[in-house]
Amino acid sequence: MRPPILVGVLLFYIVTLVSCDDESTDSPLQQVAIEGKQYPFVKIGNQLWTASNYGGPGGVSYDASNTRPEYGKYYLKTELDAIVVPAGWRIPTMEDYSQLAQSHGIPVPSKLSDGEAIKALISTANWNNAKGTNTSGFNAYPANYIFNDSNPVEGDIAEFWTADGETFSIQEAGTNLSSLRITLYQSNHPAYRFNVRFVKDVQ
Repeated sequence: MRPPILVGVLLFYIVTLVSCDDESTDSPLQQVAIEGKQYPFVKIGNQLWTASNYGGPGGVSYDASNTRPEYGKYYLKTELDAIVVPAGWRIPTMEDYSQLAQSHGIPVPSKLSDGEAIKALISTANWNNAKGTNTSGFNAYPANYIFNDSNPVEGDIAEFWTADGETFSIQEAGTNLSSLRITLYQSNHPAYRFNVRFVKDVQ
């Protein structure tokens, strides 16, 4: 039997209230709007981190058919600098990324012995060998990067821009399922494209 219309309207109203809570840290549907698109975020330590790669204006997709939408887009440093971020949010600094890693007991740069802990930061899919747990919710996919308009080769690197032009890189370091490391790079060559995340301090 079809439920009364009033019940359906009330349920719709409740769901709408939950999904519109733009920056609630209690709802499983936490999202923030950046340049007109919604991005999930998670609380890690005393910061909020977007949990998917940015895919707004500018940048290029993984390939012409966008067969990996979960990778978001890849951005030049000049495009990174043009992103309009909501109040309170920012493009992470290297210090922010170091804090992200250290919240899981991982030094930056890391050692190969830190591979098990690093699994908490990476996705459960698409890595060549590593078996991520994503218990942090950060969900780093191995989208790799683009240089001189070459095609990215997925599977072993997740690398993100920092606000000052360096990059934070999570890498497979071999065929051992626990061989992961975190490395930092000076990646300010104008032909590099990397993925982008955002961070916000918890008040």
